[in-house]
Amino acid sequence: MIQAEMHPPKVPEKRELKGWHVLLIMLGFFGVMFSVNGVFLYHAITSFPGEDVKKSYVQGLNYNETLAARARQAELGWRAEAGLQGNEILLRLSDKGGAPLTHRAVVGELRRVATRDQDQALVFQPKRGGAYSAPAGTLAPGQWRLRVSVLDAKAEKVVFQVEKTLIVS
Repeated sequence: MIQAEMHPPKVPEKRELKGWHVLLIMLGFFGVMFSVNGVFLYHAITSFPGEDVKKSYVQGLNYNETLAARARQAELGWRAEAGLQGNEILLRLSDKGGAPLTHRAVVGELRRVATRDQDQALVFQPKRGGAYSAPAGTLAPGQWRLRVSVLDAKAEKVVFQVEKTLIVS
């Protein structure tokens, strides 16, 4: 005769979710979230230079003066052409009738669109026929923004200002 013993099937132990389990889960979740946000925040702050215009709040308060200066500039009717030739930036200025503007104090700023690492101030030297040039050095490929200011005879006040985009390939 065969004897068989009957054993009840093993039921796995029920694990109970306790308060400290929930605490550890929440701390882990928020720890990962704050870490990832911290990495994103670090990269956002270090890769973006910030304000494009210094003292933008004050400039906003003086916006009526800015509009008046733009109207005076528009009345002049001056035109500017800019380009890159070798390691030099060439600028040609002409008045309303197309006559070249000579013997002017011209300064500029060459800025990289994405970063401030290679920004540089420029002082243009007059050449013949309303042309001006400034050394720019070797520029990395990409988009550059050139801001040119023509000063009055005493080199104290900006008479004409223009922005041009230069593409270096």
